[in-house]
Amino acid sequence: MGTETSINVPEYDPSKGVVSSSEGGELAVAVDGSGVVVSGDPAGLRDLARWCLAVANAQAGSHVHLDPGVDLSRESASLVVELTES
Repeated sequence: MGTETSINVPEYDPSKGVVSSSEGGELAVAVDGSGVVVSGDPAGLRDLARWCLAVANAQAGSHVHLDPGVDLSRESASLVVELTES
């Protein structure tokens, strides 16, 4: 068996919105004829997992915009992670 990885996210605070720490890994989103491809190094994929968990712990309708050159590689498409009503 492989090793386990734990990811922690801060508790949601409506006054701060959705926040997450980052390891600063590489992460990119590409859209092609067959679908959407999310690729990254291990740290980048853990960063994405943290964003997903942070949004999942927030209020319905909460979302984050991950932008090229900021949260994603420069050549990446933008990505929005959003929590819908359950």
